Amino acid sequence: MAASDFDVELDELKRRSVERLFAAEVFDAPAFEALLRYLRGKSVQIKEEHVVSKQVLQCLLLAKSSIESRSEYLPEVRAGLPIANEFSYLLAIIANGEAYEDRKPGVPRII
Repeated sequence: MAASDFDVELDELKRRSVERLFAAEVFDAPAFEALLRYLRGKSVQIKEEHVVSKQVLQCLLLAKSSIESRSEYLPEVRAGLPIANEFSYLLAIIANGEAYEDRKPGVPRII
């Protein structure tokens, strides 16, 4: 499967987390964590690619914005704000051509 091919598994994870939050206003933290884990793994697969799938970019942006927008109205979503920051962080890593596993906490980066 090429990095630019439509990813059915990613679409399903997005449906269970982001779309469920938008449609039913139900925050399923494990579903968002599963989505984040999958996207972290995906960052390894697309690290060397010069083009990133719009599906991946959309999913990262929607996951972050869905949590932030609903946190104003739903108290249970406020607890998920740190995971929203993780989606944003992962987007920055992918944009820099890196994978999630390239960054180790407490270890200086040598460029």
